[in-house]
Amino acid sequence: MTEHKPATVGEAYLAALTACGVRHVFANGGTDFAPIIEGLVQMKQKGVEAPNFITVPHENVAMAMAQGYSKVSGEPTCVMVHVNVGTANTICGLMNAARDNVPLLLAAGRTPLTETGHAGSRDVPIHWAQEQFDQGAIARENVKWDYELRHGQPVNTIVSRALDIAMSEPKGPVYLTLPRETLGDDVVDAGPLPRNAVRGAVAAAPAVAALEQAADLIAKAKFPLIIAGKPSASPGGFEALAALADDFAIAVTSGPHPNLPSAHGMNLGMPTRAMLEAADLIIVLESPVPWVPRAMQPSSGTKVVHIAHDPLYRTYPMRGFPMDLAIAGDPCAALVMLREMLSTKSKAQVDGRRAHFAELRAKVLEGRMALLEKMRNTAPISPVLVADALNKVRNEDAIIVEELGAPFPFLDITRPDSFISGASGALGMGIGQALGAKLAAPNRQVICTVGDGSYMFGVPLAANYVARAENLPTLTCVFNNSQWFAVRRATTAMYPQGEAAKQNSLPVVDLSPSPDFEKVAESCGGYGERVEDPAKLIPALERALRKVEDGQHVTLNIITGLRQYG
Repeated sequence: MTEHKPATVGEAYLAALTACGVRHVFANGGTDFAPIIEGLVQMKQKGVEAPNFITVPHENVAMAMAQGYSKVSGEPTCVMVHVNVGTANTICGLMNAARDNVPLLLAAGRTPLTETGHAGSRDVPIHWAQEQFDQGAIARENVKWDYELRHGQPVNTIVSRALDIAMSEPKGPVYLTLPRETLGDDVVDAGPLPRNAVRGAVAAAPAVAALEQAADLIAKAKFPLIIAGKPSASPGGFEALAALADDFAIAVTSGPHPNLPSAHGMNLGMPTRAMLEAADLIIVLESPVPWVPRAMQPSSGTKVVHIAHDPLYRTYPMRGFPMDLAIAGDPCAALVMLREMLSTKSKAQVDGRRAHFAELRAKVLEGRMALLEKMRNTAPISPVLVADALNKVRNEDAIIVEELGAPFPFLDITRPDSFISGASGALGMGIGQALGAKLAAPNRQVICTVGDGSYMFGVPLAANYVARAENLPTLTCVFNNSQWFAVRRATTAMYPQGEAAKQNSLPVVDLSPSPDFEKVAESCGGYGERVEDPAKLIPALERALRKVEDGQHVTLNIITGLRQYG
């Protein structure tokens, strides 16, 4: 590429993104994009490198794609949308990115500030209607930083600062507004380009003295239990946790995140009430919600240690878990340091713990197998059966994107980048994250498993359009039980003896008559199939993956029963 001296602020903004390592911008445009579009065309004609702008027909899909791409690639991403209305459509995705600690620059145009006097001044009536006193207020609670680019400011400095903040732990989204006149202005001083491509501050190391206290507690414990949220999000965390747990016989439970290989001898699956009550030491590792207090609690004498980049989770308004020791710092570094410290301490408890946890793990596996056998030939198809079938047909390095689909405990996990889920509960992220994951890893299978309600929230027509336009073949398995199961479960849990618990059909729960989800894929050149018979599930999955291998995106509409697990 040739050396580039940007003529406009819009061109300088694009060059700054490139210099900061942003390879793709997931974009949904509007009238504010005129300087960006002109800049992209000019830069292409001059042979100047610019980010790849991907046209995404709905902001929900754009945000999800950016998150899926970042989770697999480890790179920061950028979404660009249209003024206040585009920002409003990103908010659910922004909530997910904030709680899921995804480094993402959300850029939005701002309606022109001037009525006359500039080439970018207002020229259509909507420019008056779309102006707000404080556009950033829409996004502010869900971002780490927000700012508006102003005339004459160094755009390189501002873009670099935005991405440094997004990439610093705890990672998260940032928001930048870009007025149309400012983007169309001549460059006054773009400022220096970033000195290197490594974005963000280096994560802090945990305090040695505090970790020594934790190591002493582990060495003396009869039933030490690690409750892992997502320490494997830190590079090397997956391997470090596996080594620590194996060397010193520490039980590990985990939510829907790949923190430990499924076959690891200390992997006890999801935390249970019995485990919490039996543990005499609990290490909460990068987990904002280690358990649900109304359902289970540790014993009163149990010591509880929290280790995380921010063990107080300051962005959570209410969080009251017991805490005897809170250690701030990189969880992966903490795991490595704890392993070194424990190597010099008494190992008197290790053999007894190992035998005890082996018995517990055998019971967990036995329970899973019993449920699988019970559901083997049952219709509607059980979600656990779909998870088991996916284990049989997918490649070992396949990426599974889960949103109320295949139950995590029944999936065979061997590597930390093989499973993606969400954190906030803003539905509709699954199918878009799968597209982003495929963009980041084009040579790997990407399989999305979503509930029928989640699929509808995901703006599937827009997602299938992008799959075709950008050649991103993925397999989407829709777990279709024709209802909002989470809403049903919440109702029956709160009123177990109520009238609603006695009904098959509930208001605000039923999603009948169910759409033919498979036909949405067909409308965009994909392949769709409905699956109802358990005996036909594996052949259908094999057929679907062959079509994906041939470059076609596929949707299987799998008629499922209720989730019996998780």
